[in-house]
Amino acid sequence: YQPVFFPRVGKETYRSDLGAIQGEGSPTKVGRVAFEVTLRRPLVTAATKLFLPLLVILLVAFVALFVHAKELEVRASVGVTSLLACFAFHFAVADSMPNVTYITLAETLFLVSYGLCAALLCVSVAAKAFHEQGAERAHRVLDRTALVAFPLILAGTGLVALPSGPEPHAASIVAAPQASPPPTPSSRAVLRIGTNAPTRPSGLLINGAANWGTTRTLPGGTPFPVLVEEVPAITNNALAFLADGRLEVTWNLIPGLRWSDGKPLTSADLQFALEVSPDSRIDHIRVVSATELVVRFKDRVAVALDKITPLPRHVLLTAFQTGGYDAVRAYREENITPATGPYHVTNFTKDTSVTLETNPHFHGPPPSIHRIEIQRFPSEPELVKAYEAGAIDMIAPNAISPEAAQEMAQKKSNAVHVSPSDLLLFLHPDLTNPILARREFRKALLRSLDRDGLRKAVFGKTASSTRTAQIPVPGPLPEGTLSTSFNPETAKSELEAAGLSGTRLRLKHGPSPFERAVVARLIENATAVGVILEPEEIEDPSKAYRDLRHGGLLLISRTGLRDDEPEKYWNLPRTDGRYDRTVRSDAFDDEILRLIEREERALYPERREQIRDMLFTEFSKRLPLLPLCFLTDRTVAVPELQGWNVGSGKTFGLTMERWHFAASAEKTMP
Repeated sequence: YQPVFFPRVGKETYRSDLGAIQGEGSPTKVGRVAFEVTLRRPLVTAATKLFLPLLVILLVAFVALFVHAKELEVRASVGVTSLLACFAFHFAVADSMPNVTYITLAETLFLVSYGLCAALLCVSVAAKAFHEQGAERAHRVLDRTALVAFPLILAGTGLVALPSGPEPHAASIVAAPQASPPPTPSSRAVLRIGTNAPTRPSGLLINGAANWGTTRTLPGGTPFPVLVEEVPAITNNALAFLADGRLEVTWNLIPGLRWSDGKPLTSADLQFALEVSPDSRIDHIRVVSATELVVRFKDRVAVALDKITPLPRHVLLTAFQTGGYDAVRAYREENITPATGPYHVTNFTKDTSVTLETNPHFHGPPPSIHRIEIQRFPSEPELVKAYEAGAIDMIAPNAISPEAAQEMAQKKSNAVHVSPSDLLLFLHPDLTNPILARREFRKALLRSLDRDGLRKAVFGKTASSTRTAQIPVPGPLPEGTLSTSFNPETAKSELEAAGLSGTRLRLKHGPSPFERAVVARLIENATAVGVILEPEEIEDPSKAYRDLRHGGLLLISRTGLRDDEPEKYWNLPRTDGRYDRTVRSDAFDDEILRLIEREERALYPERREQIRDMLFTEFSKRLPLLPLCFLTDRTVAVPELQGWNVGSGKTFGLTMERWHFAASAEKTMP
């Protein structure tokens, strides 16, 4: 057999409660799994052990045709002996064959052999009858005809019964997810977005519109194929489990794909993306053809199911050969590169503006809006003024303060949208700092912060849409989570007991009024327990966060998603875009690494969720980061713009190709 097996997973509903008291009278839904292994009998062994003995028996049976017709007893004894030998051999072989409900090749040959032996007996009887009637020529013709016809029948039956090749694997019993319906026509062709963030030709907003991967996951949570023919899963043949414990994933690109510059998009571009950011869990990458890539993993890890976002090898190869991953990232942040999604960047001015237009080579339906212009405004008042003057149609999420959002809502309530988000505001401690490397200090510092009061003071009337954070993702707290509450007296006592009272630390933060307000509250709380935080305003907090070695504390916000890589929340450095698991701290030790390795080997979502809860529980106790609160999404958009609001906690711009302008505000849905 080939060292590969294919699991088949499905759901089935029985119209019975199966005797259960809980849910009595209701149908029972059960899950089931079957493991498919393709077995093949080696040709030489099968020929020696099965076909050769059976052929000898049949040859003996054919000897009767060379005996004169008058010797019926001899001919009959040869035929009967051969028939009995077939029966005996069949029973012997049956003990070593699988007990299946269908007719196997061996059984087909035995049935044919029974028929031939029986037919030879009939020929012997008929030949004897011809001989007694004096028809010598007739019985000779009968014997010669049987001598030629029966071997031909045997050979023909064998050829027909032989399998033509490996049976195709059965289709998954789980229906493949389907992409959402085609975009809605838009009454306007241009969308203008204002922001306060530096503009780049790559980034969260741009990637959602231009840089699509092999698969996509829409708000419903189910991935569907985009650049490939199917999503690899344990329910289809794109995933192969090798007998030695390795896992093999096959990505089959849709034929004829092209980058936005017209160049062919091939499996070499997928391979290049994996080479730019190498994964130590990958054992081997093989380009089978222009549309097929096989990735073999050293272990059965769930990351094997993650999408691959291709990189244009024909554009980025030189940068990669010059400086590796960092050079590729820098090139993409400074230059326009070809896209795979429904949009591509056509114009870019650093820190000023980005323009996207419909990708002429996108293989799917064209987006609703033809052109998207993103412009940066230097200050909040200018951003608000531009919207009120009709110069822009949308203000990107959180580009204005909660106060400005409340003020705008009083003027245009149907344009301002405030909702809970999964954006986590936290303090990032540099664990190379000897003080921050001590868990007791991080716990005492977090206990000294009035996070609930900070939330209410900074967000004002919109504070109800924010939530104090204990773990890095929103939602119910797992069982066993340690909730650190505001208690300055206890915090002060813990700091004094550890000899850390009077500690001075730098607190770096961005230049926005919101961040300044948060920092002021943090300094006030920390000072009350004897910790002196020295604020330092920096232009790019994201760069300091990537470098990790900023010397003190950094105020930063990042999206907290349950299905992100678990290492994201454990304050680990990154090399070539991958988290370095070899680094150890009092937060990240071998115990946490073992949990992460268990999580990545859990191919079933339910099991992964359980292990993630265990990791989040440990996060609340070890505090590799100091969580403050989950922010709100404050977005301003003209009422005519539809399709952008995919719900609380969802990535902004996820469905940009489906955004559209309704004909008028009166026609929009509430």
